[in-house]
Amino acid sequence: KIEGSESQIITISLERNQILRAESGAMMYMTQDVHMNTTSGGGISAGFKRMLTGQNIFISDYYYDGPEGTKGLVCLGTDFPSKIVKLNVQEYGGKIVCQKGALLCASHTIDIEVEFTKKFSTGFFGGEGFALQSLIGDGDVFVKAGGTLLRRNLDAGEQLRISSGSLVAFSNGVEFDIQMMKGYKNVLFGGEGLFITTLTGPGTVWLQGQPPQRMISEIARRVPSGGGIGLAVPIGGVGGGGGSGDGEGGSDEDGETQS
Repeated sequence: KIEGSESQIITISLERNQILRAESGAMMYMTQDVHMNTTSGGGISAGFKRMLTGQNIFISDYYYDGPEGTKGLVCLGTDFPSKIVKLNVQEYGGKIVCQKGALLCASHTIDIEVEFTKKFSTGFFGGEGFALQSLIGDGDVFVKAGGTLLRRNLDAGEQLRISSGSLVAFSNGVEFDIQMMKGYKNVLFGGEGLFITTLTGPGTVWLQGQPPQRMISEIARRVPSGGGIGLAVPIGGVGGGGGSGDGEGGSDEDGETQS
C-alpha cells in the first residue's frame, strides 16, 4: 500500500517465507516475526555492480516466519521527498531500465544488473551517467521519482526529448541517446546545456518533475559563499534579550524573546 502525497511511503505485506529485497536504510518499521538480513546480495561483485548504479553495496532482505496463515508488514520510506510507483517487470518485456538510485525495493526474483550506455557521449553528456539500473526477472519493483510522476507511451520510432535528470525509467525496447541542442541562444541561456536526452520508442517512459539533483543544485546555488550562512544568533549582553527581565525590551508583552 502506497500512502502520502508529495512524500510517499509504502507498506508491504509479506506472507510466510516470502522475501522482499529493499535498499539499505529505507525501513521505517517492521512488525513482529519479520526479520531483516543485510547482505551483499550475491557477493562483492554484485555489491559493486549496485554501487555503480547508485545503490548501496549492501542490500536488505526482509522475510516473515510467523504462524501459517498470517502476514507481516514492512514499511519503507525514501531518502528524498518522492512519489513511488509499482511496476510489474514481466508486463514490460521482462526488463525495465531505471536511472541511478531509482529503485526502492523489489521482489527477490528480480535481478539488478548494470546497463551501460551504448555511446561514450551519451554517458558523458546525457545527465544520467554511464551506468543505469537494469531490472530483470519476473515480479514487482517499486521505483521512486521526485515531484510529479509522468508516464508516456511511445510508438515505434516516436521520439521524446527530455531534460537531463528528468528520466526515471523506461521499458525494454526504448533507445536512450543524446542530441545537441540547436541554437546558440538555447545553449547559452536556455538552462539545459549543450545536449538534450532523447528517448525513441516503442515502449513506455516514466519521467519526474523535480529531479533530486536539480533541487540540490538550486539549494547549493542560493547558499552564500565565503562566511557561512549568516544565521542571526543572539550573543549574551547584546540585544534586548540580553538584560534582566525588568529592563526595556525584556517584557513578555512584546512577544517571545529570541533563543
